[in-house]
Amino acid sequence: MRRGDLVKLVRVLGMLGSDHAGERDSAARAAHRLQQASGESWGQILQPAAAAGREPRVVTIRRVDPFHDPLQAAASRIRQLQAENARLEREVRRLKRLLDARRAPPRPGRAARTGRMDGGAGARYGSAEQPESAP
Repeated sequence: MRRGDLVKLVRVLGMLGSDHAGERDSAARAAHRLQQASGESWGQILQPAAAAGREPRVVTIRRVDPFHDPLQAAASRIRQLQAENARLEREVRRLKRLLDARRAPPRPGRAARTGRMDGGAGARYGSAEQPESAP
């Protein structure tokens, strides 16, 4: 049996497990036609190549999806990864800024500008000191 016919036969035999009786019947008839056209018996077709004294056949079936374009899929995945990379870089920069802010010593010029020893925090957030009231 020719390689192309063998590939067809493998596909047709796979349809014998269908839940639909009509599909199973059609698959069986198609398998029988392929066997008859090859001129070989089922025993010759199904016999392992080593036992028959011939070179083993390797049948590779590739399922082809007509709506799948590998180039577009790869380009889409590249765009996804680039977007994720950019997001992660922004996150790293943000975290570095937070870490640097925690490590940075207090700026000395701040107390001199406000005239307060607490750095002016009381002016912004309200002072804990209460003004003295007149007696």
